Amino acid sequence: MAGRLNGKVCLITGGGRGLGKAMALAFANEGAKAIAISYIANLEKAQETYQQIMETGCSAYINKVEVTNQASIKGWLKQIIDAEGKIDVLVNNAGVNLQGPIETVTEKDWDEIMAVNLKGPFLTSQQILPEMVSSGGGRIINIASVSGLYGGPTTAHYAASKAGLISLTQVLARWGAEHNILVNSIAPGIIETDLTREELRSGGGKSIVELTLLKRPGQVDDVASVAVMLASDEQNYITGQTISPNGGSYFTD
Repeated sequence: MAGRLNGKVCLITGGGRGLGKAMALAFANEGAKAIAISYIANLEKAQETYQQIMETGCSAYINKVEVTNQASIKGWLKQIIDAEGKIDVLVNNAGVNLQGPIETVTEKDWDEIMAVNLKGPFLTSQQILPEMVSSGGGRIINIASVSGLYGGPTTAHYAASKAGLISLTQVLARWGAEHNILVNSIAPGIIETDLTREELRSGGGKSIVELTLLKRPGQVDDVASVAVMLASDEQNYITGQTISPNGGSYFTD
């Protein structure tokens, strides 16, 4: 299938459901050669996504990967490189969120959020950079959050982890520039997924939606379309940037 990602080998952490699934299917429908998704807990959802990728004619891989563990990451990357010979695109999408006022955040909560949301993307990117250098370049896309831009009031640890991820994006972009590795982040606002749908329809969720100029939540395809653009060769001059599809809830500088 010809498309904007024709022939590219793409990896998506946490690609089994929600935004990860939407990006995986969007990449496959744009002609990617292979999509590798990782999961940590929900095998059933990951298997469904795997099957849907395969139905597009794209090669698919599914692995249980602990993104906070270097050995787990190395094993995953080795399997994909042995099979496909290269990795063109990495999407650091795996993440967790634990909402609550700042006074309720425990040390364990803080450490878990930072490990998955910030350490994970760092370790995965660190392991993949040499492979991209040897193949002449690549794209890294970090899935941040609008919370990391304005400081989510009820998600102190989550907001801090996503702000750190945006900073990491800039650091990686500086390092990767001379190697033709473009690194950007996407900072979604309120997005309707299978995990947030009921919340957004409740009283509290509706009040959050009212903070947007468009008065509605975004859809997963609103994020996936940005990821396709950043992963494709149709742009070759965007790096170190954060694009925020947030319905006008926050204006980026």
